[in-house]
Amino acid sequence: MKNLSSIILFTFIMVEAFPQLSENRFENRKKEGYYNITQMGLLMGNRKLSDQNSYYYYNPNNNVQVTPSVTMINGVMSAEGWGVGIGAGFEIFEHNLFPVFIDFRHVLRDDDVSLFFAFKTGYSIGNLSKKTYDNVYFRNFGGLMVNPEMGIKIPLNEKADLLFTVAYRYQKMKTTFTQRFNNYENEYNTSMNRMAFGVAIMFR
Repeated sequence: MKNLSSIILFTFIMVEAFPQLSENRFENRKKEGYYNITQMGLLMGNRKLSDQNSYYYYNPNNNVQVTPSVTMINGVMSAEGWGVGIGAGFEIFEHNLFPVFIDFRHVLRDDDVSLFFAFKTGYSIGNLSKKTYDNVYFRNFGGLMVNPEMGIKIPLNEKADLLFTVAYRYQKMKTTFTQRFNNYENEYNTSMNRMAFGVAIMFR
């Protein structure tokens, strides 16, 4: 929590300290209509699964896991800086996930360096194909994802912005396993909490 507070404070200081970096550079900036955001990020958190009593719990390491994330959003922005879009992506946790989500966002002072806030929520699709581990078939499903986010927007030209983001990520997952010889089947549910940092390009 202390680290998150420090990041938020640093973000506000950066925005207020450098408001003139892009102000009035682009007289014909597009402020409404279609937008596309392509983002690359890293999600960082504890590797340890929450369900420690599960048969599936075969990785007892408690070290920090860094997970790559690539997402793309297509949406519509209003002249007042409010936007809504639909996004999809690819991420790697204990197994591959393919998030599909709705993106809500608000941009402050869209004509210069400014803050923006976003909220993404949806469902991450798992790798549904069976995998074998120690004579057990595993099938990995996804689950609910919630991703509040904030960041800095830096205009590059009339139709593009550079975004730096920090976010909190909550991810639910479900895994089923079946023993090969007696077809005994069970499942476990787990959730993960991650801090996320990203960089993106926003085209309009």
